[in-house]
Amino acid sequence: MKKKIIGILICIIMFSTVAGAFSHVNLPLELKDNKIESTDRSYTHHVLGEYGTMTTCVPCKYAHRALKYLWQNRTNWDLPFYYITYVYDKNNWSYQRVKNELDLQASPTLFWDGGWKKDVGATAVETEMTRYNTSIRAAAARNVKDIDLSLDVEWLGAVNEVPNNGSTGVPVEQIMRWNNSEFKIDVEVVCNETGSYNGHLHVQVTEVESEWYNDKFGDPETFEFKDYAYNGDVSFSGGGTWSKTIFWDGCDHHDKDNPPRYFNHVKQDNIMVIATIFNEDNNNYVDETTGFLAGSGTDPKLYDVYFGTTNPPPKKLSNYSQTAYPYGDLLDFDTTYFWRIDTWNAQGVKTEGPIWHFTTRGNDPPIEPYDPSPGNGSTGISIDTNLSWKSGDPDFDTVTYDIYLGEGLDDPPLIKSNHNSTTYNPTGNFDFLKRYRWKIVARDLYGYETVGDTWTFKTEENKPPYEPTDPDPEDGQNNVNIETNISWTGEDPNSGDTVKYDVYFGVTNPPTQKSYNQTGDSYNPTGDLQEYQQYFWYIVSWDEEGLTTKGPLWSFNTSTHIEPTKPIIDGPTKGTAGIEYEYTFVSTDENNDNIRYHINWGDGTSEVTDWHESGEVASANHTWEDEGIYTIKVTPEDESGLTGEKADLKVKMPRNKAINNFVFYNILERLLHRFPFMRQILGL
Repeated sequence: MKKKIIGILICIIMFSTVAGAFSHVNLPLELKDNKIESTDRSYTHHVLGEYGTMTTCVPCKYAHRALKYLWQNRTNWDLPFYYITYVYDKNNWSYQRVKNELDLQASPTLFWDGGWKKDVGATAVETEMTRYNTSIRAAAARNVKDIDLSLDVEWLGAVNEVPNNGSTGVPVEQIMRWNNSEFKIDVEVVCNETGSYNGHLHVQVTEVESEWYNDKFGDPETFEFKDYAYNGDVSFSGGGTWSKTIFWDGCDHHDKDNPPRYFNHVKQDNIMVIATIFNEDNNNYVDETTGFLAGSGTDPKLYDVYFGTTNPPPKKLSNYSQTAYPYGDLLDFDTTYFWRIDTWNAQGVKTEGPIWHFTTRGNDPPIEPYDPSPGNGSTGISIDTNLSWKSGDPDFDTVTYDIYLGEGLDDPPLIKSNHNSTTYNPTGNFDFLKRYRWKIVARDLYGYETVGDTWTFKTEENKPPYEPTDPDPEDGQNNVNIETNISWTGEDPNSGDTVKYDVYFGVTNPPTQKSYNQTGDSYNPTGDLQEYQQYFWYIVSWDEEGLTTKGPLWSFNTSTHIEPTKPIIDGPTKGTAGIEYEYTFVSTDENNDNIRYHINWGDGTSEVTDWHESGEVASANHTWEDEGIYTIKVTPEDESGLTGEKADLKVKMPRNKAINNFVFYNILERLLHRFPFMRQILGL
């Protein structure tokens, strides 16, 4: 027992020392043989490790480095295993395998032999190497079905030709393309058991060092899963054989992401195909695994290009490194071409390609220009009209146009070449009452031309401008601000005929000219306007040909004097003669002039108040000596001398104060005479 413990400790020390050194370097994978074998045949099968990781996972770097080091030393340490890396946050095929089928719960996780054992998490490279070594050896000692599994991978030559073989209607500027992303996989399963066998076969394409994803050490992920070449059930009787030939092209496969990323970048010496047979009658655990490296030292590839109108075609290029051949000048229309690509790998092995062919399209000239505007023979055409027509190309080629245009009966001259639209706006306007001739020549990008008919049109006669309208300020408007501008609407019945204006303006009638031949329809009389004035104005319109139209005479008034409002009188309407009473008056003036009030008290007396601001309350006192009914009449007057509407108020004075005193004393004298004691009380 002691010897066993000591032996285990020695192994652990050896692994820790070697792995510790490895954890600080990035060792590239070295694959020297297509088939991986072991010198020790004591194991029952090759183990499959399925490694679930994410691009964001930090601990995964320890698991990945441990796997790489074990793989590098698989022969020396007799570790019969393969592993596949599933970057499941980027590849949906990977997600489906480790999440949906293997039920991954955390990253990293190593599933051994289809989930027979799993190692979750990672803390250090040395720790994971020890753990994975134990798992591989335990899995390799499992009892499994006696299944032989073999692979062969043959990288093919140039594929995915463009134009496709046999294509017709190919553009004459087509560039030939191809790529080198397809290989043939031959897989064979042999059952050495006596009974029937039900299995599930994976044939998986992996990149030895991923060109897309790195771990958190910055090292490329290894044996990174791209897609299945085969994923299906296989069943046969004891002693039976199942085989299949599969063609896998990176241009046809992608990671099922959104958007999908295709694998047309794959290289021969960076591809490992791994095949695994799972036992459906034993929890889908692995019975056998094998792998095949597509090539070693085979890249880069060089190409011999053959191209021409004969079959076989002549060689055009040797040792060409690109996968596209731009053959320079345009090809001929309606011609069949033949081409072939021979591939040379870095070991000097040639793969001869098949002869492909394609036929270029024919070409028709552009459609004859038609449907002109202005219409052929039309009259009364506006001088600012644009030319337009319809055309096109039956082959949908780009078309440009030469435009010919001129006066009279002669053939029109060329005025614009290679115009890229079916409308044309001539520089400047046409002349009035002139006949024009024009035609269009349509040309495609290959120089094929179609000449259109010659069309004619005649422009309209000139008419004088419309009479100016819509004055601002409005005609007869009062109280216009002295900082206002005057404006109007002036137009011309001939579209495109520019109208200019003469402005007549002033306090006299008729007004004097202030502006000549101006282009705008407004005028600023700043400095000319004064308050309380009447102004007169009119506009004369001119067109480009000198025809003129005089507008009507308009007028407006600035800050017109307006009389004060009818005053409001406030005070008692009943009182006693001989007593003084106060009355108030208020009025407003729209010009904010001061106001005074002319008061007629109705008893033959009157007065005038001092000046008061508009809206300020004025007051006056008055005494009526005699009884009676009096009418107060108040008239407002502003500083401009304007008087407003008169207001009145009736006041009733029923008794005279002097008469009332006489009556009082007469009554008092009678009472004192009748009652003498009251004299004593009053001291009389």
